[in-house]
Formats: sequence, C-alpha cells, structure tokens
Amino acid sequence: MRSVSIISGCSTLHGALRSAERNWVRRLDAALSADNLTDDHWAILTQLSTEHGVTMSELAAQARLAPSSATRHADNLAERGLIFRVAATDDRRRILIGLSSLGAKLVARIRREEQLAEEELKARLGARRYNDLVAALAVIADQ
Repeated sequence: MRSVSIISGCSTLHGALRSAERNWVRRLDAALSADNLTDDHWAILTQLSTEHGVTMSELAAQARLAPSSATRHADNLAERGLIFRVAATDDRRRILIGLSSLGAKLVARIRREEQLAEEELKARLGARRYNDLVAALAVIADQ
C-alpha cells in the first residue's frame, strides 16, 4: 500500500516540520556561515539578545538544546568574544551568561537578514496565514 502524502510531499507532520526547519535555516545559512555560526549558535545568541544574564541551564532550556551541547556552543561563542560569563552578584557560585557588545552587533546584523526572510514568507503566505502559522508553531513548541 502506498503512503499518502499529507503535507507538501511529507508523509508526516514530523517530516514537514523537519523539512520546513531545514529550508528555513538554509535561508539564513549564508549570513550564519559568513560568521562561522551554526543554527545552534544562532539559537543561543538570539536567546541572549532578549535575556539579561541567564544561567547555562536556563539558556539550554530556552534555546531547546541539551545542556552539554549548550555548554559546548557557549564555550565556542565565549572564546570568540560574542558572549560573556560573570558571577551573579547575589551568589558568586552562580554563573550568568550574557551577550557581549560584539555579539549584540552580530545578532542585529543577522537578525536583519532573518527579518527579510520573514517578510518574504509573509508576502508569500499573506498576513493572516503567516500569523496563523506563527501561532500554530508556538502551540507546538510549548507542548
């Protein structure tokens, strides 16, 4: 029996989401690779651009990365001067991570590329379908 395609050539929602993610990341690949960044690096940097001092465990959860992967990527970003680590003032044993000014400039530049891609997608889908997509993905992400 032949499999029935339910979503744009993908036989499952999982396949469609993975395909969509890969295509989306490919859109940003030029901007990311120009600065030797991966999509996981981007997840960390964008998370830090909206947070002011988070712990590694908080960052890993927010960026949806395994703690060991988040630590490895954060080490790389810190070596490059894109993020910093500092002891918390209330508990010097607790280390907080933040975005450096160099990292903030990089995020702003790449974010402009991402916004262009989002605007193109919104134009293709129409504002209502785009907003519905964003809302549906938020529900899926929060499960």
